[in-house]
Amino acid sequence: MLYEPKKTLDEFTKLMEDIKKNIPSEYDAFIREKMTVVKAGALDEKTKWLLLLVASVTEKCPVCIPRAVKHCLEQGFSKQEILEACMVAVLVGGSSVMTYVTLVDKAIDELK
Repeated sequence: MLYEPKKTLDEFTKLMEDIKKNIPSEYDAFIREKMTVVKAGALDEKTKWLLLLVASVTEKCPVCIPRAVKHCLEQGFSKQEILEACMVAVLVGGSSVMTYVTLVDKAIDELK
């Protein structure tokens, strides 16, 4: 299966620049909201990134997955911890979600 996490992230970043250029107020509001939600509160930032990864897998988002994997690795999660958490997504989303766990596995190996 062809899936290139780094290339996917690079292309997404370029596309988001065009959106930022065309609708800067909305883009900035989106970024502020994201920063607010991910910032440590009752839950630490590390936990929030793992939750974002599980949600990304459940929602089957091939762009969100490598972004969340990258942050989870930066926060110090091991491959085993990340994959184990992703099995919660399979429990919630059903067996078709397992396909997206393979994308997580590939992203971990490529983004380490």
